[in-house]
Amino acid sequence: MADLYEQLLSSIDTLTPEQIAELTSILNAKQSKSERVKEETQSDGKQPCVHCGSINTKKHGKVSGRQRFLCKDCGKTFNSSTGAITSGSRLSVGQWKELLRGVVDNLPISKIAQNVGIAESSAWINKQKICCALMILYGEQDRFIDIAECDEYYAPVSFKGKRDPEFFVYTLGRLPRHHMNLQQKIEWIMKAGLYDKLLEEEPGKLEELLYDTSYLRGISRDQTCILTCQDRSGNLYMNPTCIGRLETNDVNKNLHGRFEKDAILVTDSHSAYPSFASKEKIQLEQIEADKHAKGAFNLGRVNALHSDIAKYWPKQEERIPSTKYMDFSLMLMWWLRKHKTLTTNEKVEKLYEIIQDQHITVDTLYEKIKSRELQLNTKGYFPNKV
Repeated sequence: MADLYEQLLSSIDTLTPEQIAELTSILNAKQSKSERVKEETQSDGKQPCVHCGSINTKKHGKVSGRQRFLCKDCGKTFNSSTGAITSGSRLSVGQWKELLRGVVDNLPISKIAQNVGIAESSAWINKQKICCALMILYGEQDRFIDIAECDEYYAPVSFKGKRDPEFFVYTLGRLPRHHMNLQQKIEWIMKAGLYDKLLEEEPGKLEELLYDTSYLRGISRDQTCILTCQDRSGNLYMNPTCIGRLETNDVNKNLHGRFEKDAILVTDSHSAYPSFASKEKIQLEQIEADKHAKGAFNLGRVNALHSDIAKYWPKQEERIPSTKYMDFSLMLMWWLRKHKTLTTNEKVEKLYEIIQDQHITVDTLYEKIKSRELQLNTKGYFPNKV
């Protein structure tokens, strides 16, 4: 079946416009039939139970005009939105759509909270739920079919929201990246109960914490490597990959199986790519560091993508996300780029459909999202769960 599907995909480019129109008509008819079956299933009371999957269900009255169902096997009740992100939410439909509008427009959390009329913490957690739903649906992102440009984008390692002083002092060997003068640093360390201990046991470390205000230079453990790739057909991949310098194993883990056999990988002279291209059996074109192009090949598209990421996370506004949630933020940016031809209202409606879908099961507990592990190679600089 998989081979047949691959053959079908590879033959699409050979179809005439008339054949494509006919195929589209058949697919639309199939989809309409599927939707009719779903409606009929719901109308006769045989809506599958969202708790146990049983079809031994029946109608069980209505609440706020919404049909409820009772499962005869597990005894639990549910409706068409049970399990969805919006299920049990105190936000109205209007508030949800205003929140989604802020997400689509890339507004700061403080502005979204103000527009919706909720606390910043509520705006933040609901945005993460939306990103999580997108990750479930589209987390694999795209495959590449023609000339694909690949390069790394580096963003500062960030632990926004982390409140454990010992993590910063002993694990990271630095203070939080706050704008603190010397007196404020001393007060922070004293409030954490670490000043006397450091003064007695590690006076050199205390002095370093107080006077070293700079990031490590170049590509270091202070940088998150985001692997980005885009081909000429608009297929796109961008995901936090590792801390510090990119290695071949990181490329293999993230890009394995993403290239069609006729695709061409274009990169800079980084040593992580040749063995990957050889393993994947794809053509590799590497551009030397002092060159802008190699014949017809260049890195213009992926460089433009990097500029867009920088605009999406304006540094002057301190909008670069925490490293723990960087993959969520990039997933949202990926979705917005894939739907860039839609109006803002159309994007809002599409996102609202997603968060109402009960089949997209997102763990909506605040603590579960806050305690998620980092989805990248930390190289032992710090734990995956912070």
